[in-house]
Amino acid sequence: MNSRIGILIDDFHDLSNWQWRIIEAVLDEPTLEFTLILQENKTQNQVRHSPIRDFFTRFSPNRTLFKIQKYIEQRVFFKAVFSVDTIELRTRLASVPTIEIEGQDSSKYDEITKTIIERLQQSNLDLIISLDSLCVPVRLAEGAKNGIWSFCFGSPVGAHYSPIGFNEVVQKESSIECRLISYSPNGQMQLIDHAFFNRGWSMVETATMASEGGVSILLKNFKKLRQGYNYPSCPHGQVKYKYPSLFQVMRYITTFYISLWDKLERRMAYRLWGQRHECWSVFIGKGNFLEGTPHGLKPLKMAKDEFWADPFLFNYGGEDYVFFENYSYKTNRGKISCGKVDGHQLLDIVDVLDLEYHLSFPFIFEEDGVIYLMPETSENKRLEIYRALDFPTKWELATTAFEGEQVADAFFFDDTQNQKWLFINKQMAETSPLNSELFIYKVDSVALNTILPHAQNPVIIDARVARNGGAIFEYENEYYRPSQRNTEGVYGRALNINRIKKLTLETYEEENVRIVEPDFDKNLMATHHLHQTDKLFVFDAAYKAK
Repeated sequence: MNSRIGILIDDFHDLSNWQWRIIEAVLDEPTLEFTLILQENKTQNQVRHSPIRDFFTRFSPNRTLFKIQKYIEQRVFFKAVFSVDTIELRTRLASVPTIEIEGQDSSKYDEITKTIIERLQQSNLDLIISLDSLCVPVRLAEGAKNGIWSFCFGSPVGAHYSPIGFNEVVQKESSIECRLISYSPNGQMQLIDHAFFNRGWSMVETATMASEGGVSILLKNFKKLRQGYNYPSCPHGQVKYKYPSLFQVMRYITTFYISLWDKLERRMAYRLWGQRHECWSVFIGKGNFLEGTPHGLKPLKMAKDEFWADPFLFNYGGEDYVFFENYSYKTNRGKISCGKVDGHQLLDIVDVLDLEYHLSFPFIFEEDGVIYLMPETSENKRLEIYRALDFPTKWELATTAFEGEQVADAFFFDDTQNQKWLFINKQMAETSPLNSELFIYKVDSVALNTILPHAQNPVIIDARVARNGGAIFEYENEYYRPSQRNTEGVYGRALNINRIKKLTLETYEEENVRIVEPDFDKNLMATHHLHQTDKLFVFDAAYKAK
């Protein structure tokens, strides 16, 4: 039997892409039935204040400045992108019944709510999804079997939430949290699920990443709801929305334009003096990374107009090679290069794969005597695996998968039962963050004729740990997954080492055992990749300027 879903919205004409994505998901899911639309009417029957009070509330300096700044960001820097066909969705919604409800400040709110709850109960709703994170009429939870699910974004200040992304930028928080909250029919609030997303340099950018990423949290818990999942008790206190003060708005605006000037200054520094900002470099070490420290290691020498990142080791003919992303500042595109290891330097550096689109993360491996290369090709919107014809410079395309999808940083892992797993990061929509979700698939071979999705996909939704930072390696009979720690508004801010506790097609568990900060050189700003073999390891780190 399908779950009957009601959607609570504020204004149909002002829905963002993430809200339309949720509506589309409910319409497209065969096990869900889009039963009802509840639309808030906040313009009628509201408690009237004096015209003077209303004027100063609507046009106060803090509100006016905030709206102007948000408008500038949305129109100039971060124009809205829609990954769904809103016209087609509106047509499909035309047959769905709509109930208007009054705003909570209505003088007749309680009376109206009783009538609406009776109508909801007659509709036999299983769940109401609120797409208005600022004002949730919690009494409506009595009208659905599983109450209301709603989003809360960011960390509350006092007992109040600021606009999404605002406080994170002002306070320079490391990340922004998205919570999925349940309002049960008996009046209790409960935390259903939550995730963290990287902070951007703008509130609009940060809000987009958090809200688009939040869609995945909801879709994942749809699956749990259909499977009859019993959520553990995790109470959540009620909070209110509060507009920022004039001082806070001015502080935000100052922070925003300082960041903007900093970005412009970096571009000018490269064009005038060739100074590379966020310049990734590769380091080589002997032994096991978990037993040592990166302190004292020096980066490999590279050309002035390049950066090197995402290194992988491979032994061929008794010699160790390093394959890496070779990014050109001139073309703004990465290619795959490699060189032979000679102490702490690379010799005989050659280009391996140079295509019309960006390449990185060159996971190289051998299967049944054949050498394969699986670079990141997210710009080409598919997974590509190449077969060596003449190692290391001649390759042919052998396998493709995930056609039309934004996929990144994929690698294979063969467990102790000889089962083959594909770990991969995916972008669920054009607008959703790529760094925040980890997917696992059980596969037959490099041919990828059989791809079985993990029951918990995405197994992780968290920018602090989800994105792969190298292939899984073994140490003292345990397996470890390196991953990126995307925080503080920096891509690949730090490196996680995560011990895998359990991997089946139904369960995935890992725990963080170490966070490697870019503190082994005072000029570093990030480190996000590690590859370990029996006797060597390679990793990368980004210099603030070089």
